[in-house]
Amino acid sequence: MFSLSKSLGVAAIALVGFALSAEDFQPLLKTVQTTWPEKQHIGVICNFRASEDQVWDLARAAGQDAHITVIDARAMDQSNVAATMLADHKVDYVVLLPKDRYFCDGSFGATNAVKRLADLGVPAIATTPSGLKQGAVFSMGEGTEGQLLVTDKLTGTVDVLLPHPDKMSQKASLVLRREGMATVSVSKVE
Repeated sequence: MFSLSKSLGVAAIALVGFALSAEDFQPLLKTVQTTWPEKQHIGVICNFRASEDQVWDLARAAGQDAHITVIDARAMDQSNVAATMLADHKVDYVVLLPKDRYFCDGSFGATNAVKRLADLGVPAIATTPSGLKQGAVFSMGEGTEGQLLVTDKLTGTVDVLLPHPDKMSQKASLVLRREGMATVSVSKVE
């Protein structure tokens, strides 16, 4: 009996460690679904091979009715081409991945892509405060400690309803709860 309870304890610790290492997009996407319930097509620019786990975390949080278009870009100078490709795919909004090598929150590549997308009428959202500084319309996640941060200045994107912090919970659960996953399609920048 002692070995069984010891094994279960080790398994529980391992699962907690896995949950803490995975990015939780659930609070961000709950805010999106409350603010823009009709928007189900998500765009992502990243090095897909390096950020695949984050994309699958996003797919789990988005749920089975959503579609994620990933533009696999391997260099920062591909930001404008990648942004144009996402706009051509008619994505509703773009999620900045917090840990991508070239297109993460706060990176120069993401700043260029967000500006280009805003000029094309596609809003970006993020999980860290630095995402707001580069043009994301709102941010919520582990990087904001669960608080909803909303931009006070929109760049390029004119027709976007913003969530109101007073109408959302100030702290959100960082636990994935959805069954099913979004469909993910990947296109590579050539």
